[in-house]
Amino acid sequence: MKTLTILIVFLMAACGGNESSSSTSEEMVAPMMEMSESDAGSSPVRKAGSNQLPQDSEIAKKVIKTGGLSYRVESTKEEYQRINQLLDQHDAYISSENENKGYDRINYNVSIKVPPQNFDVLIKEVTDGKKLDNRWVNTDDVTSRYYDLQSRIENKKKLEERYQEILKQANKISDILEVERNLNQVRSEIESLQGQFKLLSHQINYSTLDISFYELVPYELDQDQRPGFGTRLLNAMSAGWQGFQTFIVYLLALWPFGLLALGVVWVVRKIRSRKKSDSN
Repeated sequence: MKTLTILIVFLMAACGGNESSSSTSEEMVAPMMEMSESDAGSSPVRKAGSNQLPQDSEIAKKVIKTGGLSYRVESTKEEYQRINQLLDQHDAYISSENENKGYDRINYNVSIKVPPQNFDVLIKEVTDGKKLDNRWVNTDDVTSRYYDLQSRIENKKKLEERYQEILKQANKISDILEVERNLNQVRSEIESLQGQFKLLSHQINYSTLDISFYELVPYELDQDQRPGFGTRLLNAMSAGWQGFQTFIVYLLALWPFGLLALGVVWVVRKIRSRKKSDSN
């Protein structure tokens, strides 16, 4: 049990430290586990493999590509339909879209997810024959982060296996509870790292292209929709009459205070008249 306690201490340090310290702790723990297994008379424990990074020949470059386009069109509806047809041809899809109508233009924004091998081709076909207001492309190399997350997940899984092996050897309730607590913490860290790795993989597998196109609306086209001078004059008179009615309603609502004020004035006059009659 003394060896088991030492194992728990070393694994707690491995769980709470960084990845480099975790690897060092695992190398120190492995022979100790074999010793504890032989002392307990149980079957030998499998040695953990060394934490090896992929060889140079095995490393594939991982990049996240993003881009944006902005241009004017004659019809936003027709352009939206055209873009949808292009997406079907390149295994892409719209992740979000937004339409905004102003007094002089109609703006449409779409965010597209497209496989990186089709990214440049899609840009070329979307911008074919268009006069661009803005165009930008960014490539972010995340190779180091990708393999770092992959390595950290593998290390945490090995640490999880060691806790599970130690848990089988534990006899004291305090040791069992301590190992289970640290085992749950490692599993939580594994889930968090796997979530980050899944998101990063999706960003690598699907590039993001933000397209903004707009349609100008001539001012004279809106004249029929605007009310004339006579209509606006009648509306102003109607609004003034409504305001006057509202004032009268609020004024009538204050009638109790008017009665109270009259009563106060009457009492004050009575008091003054009595004082004058007494002085005479």
